[in-house]
Amino acid sequence: MAFEQELKQFKFLHGYGQMLLADINADNGYKLICENSVSPAWILGHLALVANMGLALSGGTPKVDIEAWKPLFGGGSTPTADASAYPAWDELLAAWNQVHTEVADELAQAQPGPLAEPNPMESMREALPTVGDLICFMVTGHEGMHLGQLGTWRRTQGWPAIV
Repeated sequence: MAFEQELKQFKFLHGYGQMLLADINADNGYKLICENSVSPAWILGHLALVANMGLALSGGTPKVDIEAWKPLFGGGSTPTADASAYPAWDELLAAWNQVHTEVADELAQAQPGPLAEPNPMESMREALPTVGDLICFMVTGHEGMHLGQLGTWRRTQGWPAIV
């Protein structure tokens, strides 16, 4: 199975993320904690987008409209507290959850050919030379980094840490 160890981590991170998200909703999930920060809504959209981009790179069929979501959630996008600028909270949460079921299932079946191709992200190519290397990062380190942001967001609300 492709990405066996990475997908175990992806599944673990999904469970952790669900705990972090348990008391975040449409009423508070678009809130920015300071200038140049990200909201839980942006984090959900970004993680769903990036995992779907990884899926497309591996030869799978994306589950979200990558081109529509890139300006909202891609690298270099500008997060906003304006909920009307984004999909509804339930749609963002559903897309993120879908990433951890259908996308993970498809990545498990990824064929070696596309994974051996050069990483199309030139800025990361030296550290992560192949598509397979990039996808490994997307479903482990990248997911963990942004869930850390979500944990920080929670703490700024005065909520307890999730351990």
